[in-house]
Amino acid sequence: MSGGVASGPRIDAILDSLMSTLRLERELCCRRDGSLGDTAGTSGPQPFVLPGARAVYAPDRVCDVRHIKIEILLDFATRSVSGACTQTIAPLNDGPTRLRLDAVEMHIDAVTLADGTRLPHSHDGQHLLVDLGPRRAGEIIDLVVRYHATPRRGLYFLQPDELHPHRPVQVWSQGQDDDNRFWFPCFDHPHEKSTSEVVATVPEKMTVMSNGRLVSMRGSTRGTRTFHFRHEVPHSSYLITLVAGEYVELRDQIDDVQVQYLVPPGREEDARRAFGRTPEMIRLFGEKIGHPYPYEKYAQVVVSDFIFGGMENTSATTITELTLHDARAHLDFSSAPLVAHELAHQWFGDLVTCRDWSHGWLNEGFATYFEIVWKEHAEGRDAADYDRLADMDAYFEEDGGRYRRPMVTNVFHEPLDVFDRHLYERGGAVLHMLRHQLSWGTGATREDDRFWKAIRHYVGKHRTGSVESRDLARAIEEATGVNADRFFDQWVFGAGYPVLEVDYSFDEFQHLARVAIKQTHEIKEGTPLFAFPLDLCFVVDGVESHFTVQVEEAQHIFFFPLPGRPTQAIIDPGAHLLKKSHERKPPGVWMSELTGARHAIDRVRAARALGKAGDPLALPALARAMVEDPVWSVRGEAALAIGQLRVEAARDALVGAVRVETHHKARRLLVRALGEFRHDRIAAQAAAQVLSGDPSYFVEAEAAIALGRTRTEGALEALLGGLGIPSYLEVRRSACLTGLGELRDERAFSVALEEAAPGKPPTSRRAALALIATLGDEHPGLRRRALEALAGHLTDPDFRVRIAAIEALRTLGDARALAPLARVESADLEPRVRRRAREASRALQEGLRAKEQSQALRDELERLREGYDKLRERLFKLETLTSD
Repeated sequence: MSGGVASGPRIDAILDSLMSTLRLERELCCRRDGSLGDTAGTSGPQPFVLPGARAVYAPDRVCDVRHIKIEILLDFATRSVSGACTQTIAPLNDGPTRLRLDAVEMHIDAVTLADGTRLPHSHDGQHLLVDLGPRRAGEIIDLVVRYHATPRRGLYFLQPDELHPHRPVQVWSQGQDDDNRFWFPCFDHPHEKSTSEVVATVPEKMTVMSNGRLVSMRGSTRGTRTFHFRHEVPHSSYLITLVAGEYVELRDQIDDVQVQYLVPPGREEDARRAFGRTPEMIRLFGEKIGHPYPYEKYAQVVVSDFIFGGMENTSATTITELTLHDARAHLDFSSAPLVAHELAHQWFGDLVTCRDWSHGWLNEGFATYFEIVWKEHAEGRDAADYDRLADMDAYFEEDGGRYRRPMVTNVFHEPLDVFDRHLYERGGAVLHMLRHQLSWGTGATREDDRFWKAIRHYVGKHRTGSVESRDLARAIEEATGVNADRFFDQWVFGAGYPVLEVDYSFDEFQHLARVAIKQTHEIKEGTPLFAFPLDLCFVVDGVESHFTVQVEEAQHIFFFPLPGRPTQAIIDPGAHLLKKSHERKPPGVWMSELTGARHAIDRVRAARALGKAGDPLALPALARAMVEDPVWSVRGEAALAIGQLRVEAARDALVGAVRVETHHKARRLLVRALGEFRHDRIAAQAAAQVLSGDPSYFVEAEAAIALGRTRTEGALEALLGGLGIPSYLEVRRSACLTGLGELRDERAFSVALEEAAPGKPPTSRRAALALIATLGDEHPGLRRRALEALAGHLTDPDFRVRIAAIEALRTLGDARALAPLARVESADLEPRVRRRAREASRALQEGLRAKEQSQALRDELERLREGYDKLRERLFKLETLTSD
């Protein structure tokens, strides 16, 4: 699911903190909780387990569910459903049989056998308990439940209203994790699978989409149409889907698979732009996995106001309308990650399903990694590697700023608690490490036959079944002979990652490279001392020498014979290992890697290291890379590193490069770097010029934030003036609000209140809430008004706005927020909102005492930074004169 975070990739993060990374195309996924880690009021990452959480296990199965048939009438006027759900079941044991079905907030009208025989039953508003009497194991029973319901979750009715007059009339379901129980009675757990039918009656202008093939569509004299779908491959009940609305259908074909796109009228061109490469993905994934696409059709149906990015319902993915984009957005935005993610779920999650949500990474980690598999196929290794690096950074941010947990854990309040960066991004990174470590050979000749051999065996063995993490480990061993238990204990059942301190030197006399490696992370609470193979690459006279060592102790010293002094000494070439490392190498080695490393990801790492070191003498090498490297990500990362130098010559190099750079994603990073130059009129002018007009929405958005960060005269007026200019997903408007937050000018407070109001664009409303918190925290006179405004949004109809209000209250750090947050914890329907409220309450309680001191430290740090920048500028000029 991308929201399941579509399954997984990731709209929540981009909407919660829109302009911090601009990784929107990766954020439009499944169910991942994409909110960026916020440590306001805390001293670092907190425990994942919150008070009241408990261990959750898959429930017992009394009967084998063979088939589910849902026959319902949708009433849009009352937002209700009525009809019957027939479950074909077979008891697992002889004797008295009492079946418990999940049926939340339903009115049960009758429970019978197929012949009309009534059965004793009881219903407590959550579960339906049916007494089937004495039965034989394997006896086939058709159990019919007639019911009606007005679902508050699981099935959503959309209609226009005063604030949203253009909202379409639609209904759509969202079952994962356990919400289908709100609109039809079922055993709502992933380890039970059955075939299914959906028969839905809707107004005659509407089209219905559900799982499987369309058996029939018939009209009536009552102004309705009835659609009948049947799906013949067993799947979990959470994957049953129903969507109804007014749609245009576009079609493709790949081999024997019919491919459908259902979109609102008038969006056909945008649909081709978003989904046009789906057939190519279907073929690629089938070839990689070794099993062709397993169903007769693949539909992607677009809905409005979807609560995730996408949802991988079997053979019929539901996708947010937000992914449809115009030609200008397409300059540097693509729906491909979302489409690839949800498509991969048709194998990983649908055909092979995690037994319970504690092993959800087997769904989401695979889907996230197949985004990378597609990127590698479509754009090459360098592009795929940079996306992997972004995924690792996102995971590190959550691990360091929010919480650390094992990838597999069954202690939580609700399943959605685990749909986070650990499940998605860490899961994808772990699969990549597994692919790398299973590879044949070393270095440049490395192949990955054994990884795909293992995946083919895993999918074939567990097809239509449910799995735990150990099933993947056993499949690897059966297919390749490799015992992966140690790997799984560390990376799947353990927590954290290695933090390495690496020292490199070269002995000219003995021609030996010396590499000392120390694991410096704390070994506690599930974070082990890691054991892993580590690749190294040395380049001497243009020739690469590759070595692999085994790291398993706290400290190692390795020696490598070389023909001469290397110009490059790359630790983990290709960045395959999920790690953080501090590497001490001579600056000349870093500069040589920046300009000469074979893989772009290693050149990116060199640029980051040079920027972090802050040595202005690296400027010439970084400036060359910024304009000459053939890969946009390297040019952009070199620009970010130049920004960290914060000397006039660095600023001038950036301003010059902005004028000539044509790749829109590289321009975004170049413009972002301009924001490093606080109170710098020239940097501000360059950002303002970009803000006034650029072919890319996203470049303009970066310019707005950079302009705010410069805190120069005239920035306020420029940012206010940019609010009303429309853009895709209001990225420009959101960025102007974020830039106003960087500016810290209290005159923007009234604007923030206005922009946060209902009826304003939902994506930018969240940026406005963050701005309210920033200004309330910065200016004590605004604190009470900020608190009242933010608390008022805790009941907003848009759950993402409620989450944004919670995070804003956390930033504000006022004890008076604890009472409204407690109400949210107990009353909100959305699990993600409740989780965020619990985390914010804990952060406030633990961090309030240190807040005043922290603010003083931040102010002092800002003063020290400005003084340091001035000193570095003087030293750089002095060194330049000396060298001349």
